[in-house]
Amino acid sequence: MKKILFLLLVASSFAAPAQILKPAKWTFTPSKTSAKVGETIDLVFTAKIDDNWYMYSSQLKVEGPLPTSVNFTKTDGYQVVGKLTPVKPKEKFDEIWGGKVQYFEHEAKFIQKVKITKANPIIEGKIECQTCTTKDGKCVPNKDKFKFDVKTI
Repeated sequence: MKKILFLLLVASSFAAPAQILKPAKWTFTPSKTSAKVGETIDLVFTAKIDDNWYMYSSQLKVEGPLPTSVNFTKTDGYQVVGKLTPVKPKEKFDEIWGGKVQYFEHEAKFIQKVKITKANPIIEGKIECQTCTTKDGKCVPNKDKFKFDVKTI
């Protein structure tokens, strides 16, 4: 009986899903929920970052860390205007990368402008970022899907 209980315990530990580390939780909001065809609006990407973690910005002056980036699913209805813009990142010299890096603590905000070209566009894709802990230097990449609902008037 003890062997059976032991085997069940071991088997159940393999069946338990691994916990995925996600120190950044994203929300996605358009600057306007309704817009005219031809109008340019802002898509706002906001991440709440866990304590003792930081996220790299979208504009880095050094090679190495993974910058925050967005990849849009190609569909008709909108055009991306310009680059993903970080809102008030901090900057520091990072000895590991040998230069200054822009980063966020607690909250990160990015804005991407898009022009609405057709009625009721479907605006979706993935956002990628790298978050690192200040405790032991561990870094984890993150990917999240996003979708913006914008109705045309």
